[in-house]
Amino acid sequence: MERELHAKIISCNANSEEVCASAARISTTAGDAHEIFERAVGNPKNRGLIEKVLASGHKSLIEHAVFTIALRDVSVFVEQFLIECRLASFTVKSRRYVDFSHLGYYIPPELEGEDLECYRRYMDRLFEAYGDLLEAGVPREDARFLLPYSFHSNFYCTLNARELGRLLCEIRYGRGREIPELQGLADQLTAQLEERFPCLLPEIRQTPGKRPAVGPLLLRCSSGAPIYLSRREAGAVALLNAPAEPGRLLEAAWSIQHPGGDAPFSLEALLKSSRPRELEQLTYTFTVSNLSLSGLTHLVRHRMQSIVVPPIQSADHSRFIVPDAVAAEPARLERYRRAVETAHDQILRLHEHPALEAYHYYFALSGSLLDVMTTMNARELQWFIRLRCCSRAQWEIRDVAVELLRQLRPGFPELFGRFGPSCFADGRCPEGRLSCGQMDKVVMRFRSLS
Repeated sequence: MERELHAKIISCNANSEEVCASAARISTTAGDAHEIFERAVGNPKNRGLIEKVLASGHKSLIEHAVFTIALRDVSVFVEQFLIECRLASFTVKSRRYVDFSHLGYYIPPELEGEDLECYRRYMDRLFEAYGDLLEAGVPREDARFLLPYSFHSNFYCTLNARELGRLLCEIRYGRGREIPELQGLADQLTAQLEERFPCLLPEIRQTPGKRPAVGPLLLRCSSGAPIYLSRREAGAVALLNAPAEPGRLLEAAWSIQHPGGDAPFSLEALLKSSRPRELEQLTYTFTVSNLSLSGLTHLVRHRMQSIVVPPIQSADHSRFIVPDAVAAEPARLERYRRAVETAHDQILRLHEHPALEAYHYYFALSGSLLDVMTTMNARELQWFIRLRCCSRAQWEIRDVAVELLRQLRPGFPELFGRFGPSCFADGRCPEGRLSCGQMDKVVMRFRSLS
């Protein structure tokens, strides 16, 4: 039975109920923070108080309860659903460095007979093609584009009780309510909360209220031949919105941060600051078109952004990326295209198997493409560009970051002319023995980027 548990709460902060009850009391109770907590230890009224305060709409007190969840052998579809929780922290087994040939894939337990055989055949063929590409010398980060979105993911997730409650409600009543795998994970976590933090249960079992009906998203797949996009065609960036006078905004923010005028404004001083909050006043909105599902995981893990991502269930099963490492050799390309076209043909016949069609999102390939929009402030852009323009970054997200920087520079060259990978922005490489060893070349490239 233990092996069947896919979502396990492996850690919860000590005295979480007493801490949350103390938070509920502190604004209305005499005594200092230490005294209030001491009186909460072992207090039988803690749980009732927490539930009463939550029912009144004051949710922040349960942010003091923090959980770490280990998710084992869930589908990468579930990973994508969870990782969009921006107030949670995730560490995921990398598809760039780990061989996934034998790590398996999720099988809906309801499938049986011919439906089950068809499902297994589809997934096994893609895993076989993935293995063939690895044997042919294709890097793991490129072969993974053939992995179906059922493949097993293992990761850790840490979040507070308020965000966990929101996540479970989104599964129960929102985007996840038509996904049996998510419902099963919610059941497992709810059962564990009965013991770990039962005062959260009324929050996740309440009537959802007036929510629009959310039905299953229908399969999208063109009856024509699959569409292949090269590295240069995929991940197209378009900067949609930028502040009209970014320099004035920064100077105004600086004057508030440094009252009295003792520290005159300069970009040099701002960028050397250990707390450049002024950069957060500049917001930029951009789209990325034809981004692969694999590339999406690199983008959404940046927590400080407002991102709009279509449901994976709505992904078009007809468009695919072809990495350079595959396109470089005819034998590799032929194997890749044969796998994609076989998968495409099977997807077009899913209507013959209604039980399978309901799970069409597991049939998506990691190289399937979609469009996203996001808004980041300049401080997060500094971090995003520093990490993703580095030569060690995965090439798809690196192309996105470099092109975004290219479009940002003309609007505010005084600032964005200083942005780039660490070797360019800081004059040093933090990668140690993993450094690309071409610092001078990289610095010259970003110095002349236009």
